[in-house]
Amino acid sequence: MNISNNHKFIMDNIVKDFPGVRALDHVQFKLEPGEIHALVGANGAGKSTLMKVLAGVYPDYEGEISINGRTIKLTNPRQALDLGIAVIYQEFNLVSHLTVAENIMLGQEPRRKDGVVTFLNWKSLKKNARELLKDLSFDLPVDKKVFELGVADQQLVQIAKAIAWDAEILVMDEPTARLSRSERDNLFEIMRRLQKRGTSLIYISHFLEEVFIIAERVTILRDGKNVGTFEIDKIDNEGLIKKMLGHKVDMTEKRESAVKDEVVLRVENLSQLGKFQDITFNLRAGEVLGIAGLVGSGRTELARAIFGAEKRKSITGKIEVNNNSYSPSSPKKAIKKGIALLPEDRKQQGLVLVRPVKENISIVVTGDLKKGPLLDLKARDELVKQQIKQMDIKCASSNVQVKTLSGGNQQKVVLAKWLAANTDIIIMDQPTAGIDVGTKEEIYQLIGNLADEKKAIIVISDDPNELARISDRILVMRKGRIVKEIDDNITTEEVLAVVTAEY
Repeated sequence: MNISNNHKFIMDNIVKDFPGVRALDHVQFKLEPGEIHALVGANGAGKSTLMKVLAGVYPDYEGEISINGRTIKLTNPRQALDLGIAVIYQEFNLVSHLTVAENIMLGQEPRRKDGVVTFLNWKSLKKNARELLKDLSFDLPVDKKVFELGVADQQLVQIAKAIAWDAEILVMDEPTARLSRSERDNLFEIMRRLQKRGTSLIYISHFLEEVFIIAERVTILRDGKNVGTFEIDKIDNEGLIKKMLGHKVDMTEKRESAVKDEVVLRVENLSQLGKFQDITFNLRAGEVLGIAGLVGSGRTELARAIFGAEKRKSITGKIEVNNNSYSPSSPKKAIKKGIALLPEDRKQQGLVLVRPVKENISIVVTGDLKKGPLLDLKARDELVKQQIKQMDIKCASSNVQVKTLSGGNQQKVVLAKWLAANTDIIIMDQPTAGIDVGTKEEIYQLIGNLADEKKAIIVISDDPNELARISDRILVMRKGRIVKEIDDNITTEEVLAVVTAEY
């Protein structure tokens, strides 16, 4: 690509500080008209922070921002939108009690006049939303409330909402983390169409293979600094990783199986109307059981049912934990049985974002840390200190709000919470989604260590390579049913082939 000196968009020497942490350290970032520019880095490198400066979320930055040679000071998100800057955030920015159409058109609702009174034009609002979704090839019900949608569909609403603003600069922060491969490919086609009409796109992803598919240039952040901008054909995957982390990553080999004969979880003919049917499997101590399938196959609903997060009256079948009957009527009961769930949506379901790291880590075991009627703060703080060290959680202190941590460190906090509770059956739904390659390796190593300690683990993942590497056995789900079990010579190619095969 021929880069001119007249960049459409320039961020020059951007500095952003949080208490005790410099998140951005004199960062330079330049974006060409009609370019797809990838922004990569390990968790905590500053990618999302830089984009929130661009979006007007963090007005207290230092440095200079210019568009088409005109210096601007971004002070709020609406100003950024008015300047043609839209951001699809990694964390959802939706109003859950509003419909799909209302969310997509939020802030630009069509209106009609009736005399001197102005009303929302609901007919036009729905019509505009339907036309946009049709153009994007997104199959979404415009009248459905957002909270009724799965995570993947909510992500599609996010994308449609941003594109509805007809932005000149569109930022996508991990947009494919919850999309199937076909949905991802469709998104890439949409991005290319936007590019052809002059839209500049900033693409943030931990899936490095996507960077090489869709981007023309890539900028790499590490520890809040720009360590290089490259044309995509001038750098390879290994070089990208080394620049991101400052060192080469040693990929862990597939571990030796630690599966024991002892069955700790027995599921027989478990069904939930409209979600999954006749699910039967055993889980053994020391086993890592992978569950593969496309979005909508019923994987997440199955995990939530076992954890007691679904309405019990809608579930039929039998579950045993350590040969004792178990009725998953609530998460509290599941925890007492030694069952943990790392949810697919860690921000909404796994963390209390506005509370400190220490409270999030200790929340499950608070009742066990009492000294008389009061919380034993010394015991709590020692437990939290151990978990932060064991999980290598990067935070200024355990007193900072967990929402200030990067996605990877937030996931580590969720893991630390369940390790502190010493649960024996751990269900992980998309445990490495939105996490950099270095942190992924840490989590893979942790899963192996837990299995060696006789913990039984279920891993739900969209990544066939991930499942092939860490699983002793894989169940493949399609349309709410288990359609195949893979337990010998598991390979990425076989998992992908089975998941995408027609039945």
